[in-house]
Amino acid sequence: MVDGPLTGILVVDFTRLIAGPCATDMLAALGARVIKIESAAGDPMRFTRSAGTGSLAASPTFVAYNALKESIVLDLKDEPDRDLALNMCTRADVLIESFRPGVMDRLGLGPDAIRARNPHVIYASLSAFGNDEPLASRGGVDIVLQAECGLMSVTGEAGREPLKVGVPIIDSAAAYVVAFGVVSALLNRYRHGVSDDVLVSMFNVGLHAQAQAFSEFLTSGNQPPRTGNRVPYAAPAEVYPTADGMLVLSAHIREHWPRLCSLLDRPDLVADPRFIDVQKRVDNREALNAQLSVALARRTAAEWVEILGQAGLTVGRIRSYEDVLRGPEVAAGQSVITGVNVDGSPVRLVRSPLRFRRWSDTELSRRVRALDADGPRLREEFGAALPDQA
Repeated sequence: MVDGPLTGILVVDFTRLIAGPCATDMLAALGARVIKIESAAGDPMRFTRSAGTGSLAASPTFVAYNALKESIVLDLKDEPDRDLALNMCTRADVLIESFRPGVMDRLGLGPDAIRARNPHVIYASLSAFGNDEPLASRGGVDIVLQAECGLMSVTGEAGREPLKVGVPIIDSAAAYVVAFGVVSALLNRYRHGVSDDVLVSMFNVGLHAQAQAFSEFLTSGNQPPRTGNRVPYAAPAEVYPTADGMLVLSAHIREHWPRLCSLLDRPDLVADPRFIDVQKRVDNREALNAQLSVALARRTAAEWVEILGQAGLTVGRIRSYEDVLRGPEVAAGQSVITGVNVDGSPVRLVRSPLRFRRWSDTELSRRVRALDADGPRLREEFGAALPDQA
C-alpha cells in the first residue's frame, strides 16, 4: 500500500467545536496521526445534536470531524497532565490550537515554550478575530463571523432581513485554510529547514471568501444588495421553475446565451434589444425571467439538466439531501463511508474531498473514539520524560 502524503506526521490537536477539528480531520485524512486532547467535559460537539438525529454515543456532528483521531482527556491546569501534553508536543510535527489568544501561553504551552523544546514544530493557531489586540481576546463562532465579516449583509432576499448561510460555512472555510497553512509550513520546513507559526483568523477567512464582492465595493463604494438567488452582475443566472421542480441555470457567457435560446426554441430572444448583452439582461431581468420561465416549464428539471448539460451549459437541479445521496456522484466518488461509533453501532460520514490516484484514505481506521478511549495507551507512550528532559 502506498503511504499517505502525511504518513509519519504527528499532530497534537487542542481544538474543539467545528473549525479546528475539521482542519485536523483533513490532516488525518491525509495520513497524519492526530491525537485529540480534551478536557474532562469533552468537546461540546460530542453532545450537540439536531432534532431527530438519535442518541448515538457520539453525536453526528462530532463524528463528522473526529472519526480518524486518537483521544485523551487531560487537565491542562494540572502539572502532571500538562507535562504529558508537553511530552506529546515535544515529539510532534504539528500543534494546532483554537483557544483565545494568550490562553496557551498562560498554560505554558505557547509557541515559545513549545519551540524551546521542539524547534522544528509547526505551531498553528486558529482565532476568531486574529492575535492582535484589541480584538485578540474576542471570541466568535460561525454565525458571529458571518455577521461581522459582512457575509450576512449580502445574504437573503431584497427587502427582507439578512440571513446566514444554511451551514457553518466560515468554520469549514477556516478549516481548509488552516490545513493548507499547515501543509505549506511542513513543505517549507522540508525544503528550507525553517519552522514557522501558522496564524489563521476566521474573520480574515470570511473576508477572503468574499474577495470578489469586496473588490467591487472597494472600487465603487456601493454596498452590494441582497439579491436572493440572483447573481447581481449576470443574467440569466438564478433559479427557475420547471414542470416538476426548481432549476439553477447560468447562461450569461457570450457564447452560452444564443445556445440557450436555441435549445428553448426562442431564437428571437437573441436579437431582442432588451437582452442583447449581459448588462441589458441584468437591467431587464424581470422581463427576461418571464420569458425563460414559460419556456422552461415545458419540461422537467431532469430533462433540462440532460438537454442543457449536453450542450455545454451550466445547469443543475436543486436537490434535497436525500436526492444528493441517491445521485450518481456520491457513489462514483465514494463520498459517504461507514465508521463505528463508541458503542459499536455503525455511523455514516462524509469522506474528505481529497482524492489521490495511488493512495486512498478509505484504508484508514474509522472508529469514533470514546472520551479518553486511548488515554491509558497514550499515557504510557508519552508519559516518560524524553532523555533531554530527565
